[in-house]
Amino acid sequence: MHSSLSHSTHQTHLELDVISQVNQERQENAVSVDHSLRVLRIQQVAEKLSIGKSTIYDWLNPKSPRYDASFPKPIKLSAKSIGWLSSEVDAWLLKRVALTRITDLTEVEMESDIH
Repeated sequence: MHSSLSHSTHQTHLELDVISQVNQERQENAVSVDHSLRVLRIQQVAEKLSIGKSTIYDWLNPKSPRYDASFPKPIKLSAKSIGWLSSEVDAWLLKRVALTRITDLTEVEMESDIH
């Protein structure tokens, strides 16, 4: 029981570290936003993430089983076009990588506790 509690606490600390790191990167990048603000269209986002455009639409659709509330919301560029801030897509991707690393680390720790 204690092992599970300390494991949960350890994971919570790791998640807070990831969130803190992402926030710090956002603040550091905010200084240069005026010079590096870039909008990506859906095809560019799909290519950047190596996914299909339909996956992006699913992530944005609350009715889809693949909905991802954490995925950056698009911005309206005109009456018929949308885009995403490259910095927001990058931050989302970095968070996904960090959370994957934490999950991998947690699984390794759990296995070492068993052996």
